[in-house]
Amino acid sequence: MQSLKRLKPYLLQHRRRFAQAAAVMTAVALLNGATVWVLKPAINSIFEKKDPRLLVGVVALIPAIFLLKLVLTYIQSYLMSYIGQRITKTLREELFVHLHTLSMDFFWRSKSGEILSRLTNDLTNLQSGLQFIPLYMVRDSLTVIVLLGVMFFINWRFALIAILAIPMAGAVLAVLGKKLRKASRKSQEVMGEIYHRFQESLQGMLVVKAFNYEADATAKFNAESSAFFDQMMQYFRATALSGPLMEFLGSLILACVVLKAGQEIFRGTMTPGDFFTFLGSFFMAYSPVKNLSQTNASFQLALAAADRIFAILDEKPTVMEKAGAVSFTGLQDTIEFDDVSFKYPGREHWALRHVSLRIKAGEVVAVAGPSGSGKTTLVHLLLRLFDPVEGRILIDGRNLRDYSSDSVRRHVGLVTQDTILFNDDLAGNVAVGRSKASEDQIRAALQVADATEFVGHLPAGLKTPLGDRGLRLSGGQRQRIAIARAVLKNPSLLLLDEATSNLDTASERSVQLALERLYPGRTVLIIAHRLATLKNAHRIIVIHQGSIAESGTHAELLAQSGIYSTLYRYQQLGSGLDF
Repeated sequence: MQSLKRLKPYLLQHRRRFAQAAAVMTAVALLNGATVWVLKPAINSIFEKKDPRLLVGVVALIPAIFLLKLVLTYIQSYLMSYIGQRITKTLREELFVHLHTLSMDFFWRSKSGEILSRLTNDLTNLQSGLQFIPLYMVRDSLTVIVLLGVMFFINWRFALIAILAIPMAGAVLAVLGKKLRKASRKSQEVMGEIYHRFQESLQGMLVVKAFNYEADATAKFNAESSAFFDQMMQYFRATALSGPLMEFLGSLILACVVLKAGQEIFRGTMTPGDFFTFLGSFFMAYSPVKNLSQTNASFQLALAAADRIFAILDEKPTVMEKAGAVSFTGLQDTIEFDDVSFKYPGREHWALRHVSLRIKAGEVVAVAGPSGSGKTTLVHLLLRLFDPVEGRILIDGRNLRDYSSDSVRRHVGLVTQDTILFNDDLAGNVAVGRSKASEDQIRAALQVADATEFVGHLPAGLKTPLGDRGLRLSGGQRQRIAIARAVLKNPSLLLLDEATSNLDTASERSVQLALERLYPGRTVLIIAHRLATLKNAHRIIVIHQGSIAESGTHAELLAQSGIYSTLYRYQQLGSGLDF
């Protein structure tokens, strides 16, 4: 019922078209009644009056009724299809927009395949429900009412016998409905796992093949596919049972009606026309009643889909914008981490613990430390992808929470180790967030990123499609595009998280020099494993197990013979130690 209430506003947006469809459905139901009603004069003209002219007139009326019914049926189907498509389009767009408002923790704890399943499979099931369920429920219910009216008009006692089928059908639908809803919900949950498994294998195919993981991946997929099969068979067993049960109940009622009608005809209190019209009405009413029982299966499937869709729409971002948030206009003074502690959602260990750090505007600060020490977490917090669990981050003396996230990110440039490129052309990937950037600006950014040479060799230059995740480019080329993207943004705060990790030595040096030309007038936070790239930083912060262990210039830290010095010497020796 809750899902139905949530769907009501979407339906109300199209109430005019729905009213039109309902009016047409009413006309179709009346024509169904008229189709049966013309049987009475047709049969009486044959068996009693033996009037050929009346017979011809009635026979001519039958195709006319069906022609009109054809036109009205087309109109009702079109109107309901329109409503179903429009509501689904609105929900799809709302889901996409809402997903982009959620905080990063939602995506950390959710499987992308499961989300994709709700955006595709569940929306398809809901669309089918919106398109066909009202159509069948309104039209077929009205048809049953009209035909019952015909039966009551002919013989109210027989009609009372026939109407006994309604409570019996309702009881059957109520019992089967619970089973259908449960099986529908579970099957859609398993389908989410199947989507996830498909996506996981497609994205990790290199690892699957390199480690001969095909058999294990297939076994896991087959197990989930079997689970989906089992759930769907539960659904189809309940669906398959509803039709025959309705037929059996109808046969019991029909037997009673035929017995009583036969007795009436023998006594001469009922004409053959009345009998066949009543019987025709009964049979015509049976079909929509059976449709309603089968519609119940689709109804339960659509409700289960709506539950899962609204579950996403009910998700709330954990990083909330403050009422009256101030617009950030660019770093003027300092960035300060004031006793900041943070742990990622669902994790037991602290990523940062009591970190206090002050960065002056225009300062180039590097962060070094072993893998998993919390270096990248500093970037996540500065972008306000998460909020500190304890402590606060101050920018120009004001709490980061006081600024609007959009305005902060507008002045921050980011280059990460994992380059994310979209299925767009090269220019579109450089101009992410800067759609109005000119071609000259894009080319200038590419030149800074040392990408001009390879772009010149691409078949369509800036208009070259990069394919899914930019796989038409090498890792180093993708990294240069990401650097150009940050350069084009012209940020006051530049965050480099392993920005040159995928480049060869020569390219790394070239890009490093280009980046260093950007440093003046900007505040830069550099995270890197290769300590040789940090020599020119004004200050180097060494983080160990989530806390600041050392701080100083490259020369000062080497002289301390601490963590930084040890790691630097290992790299100089070429031990291959990764930290």
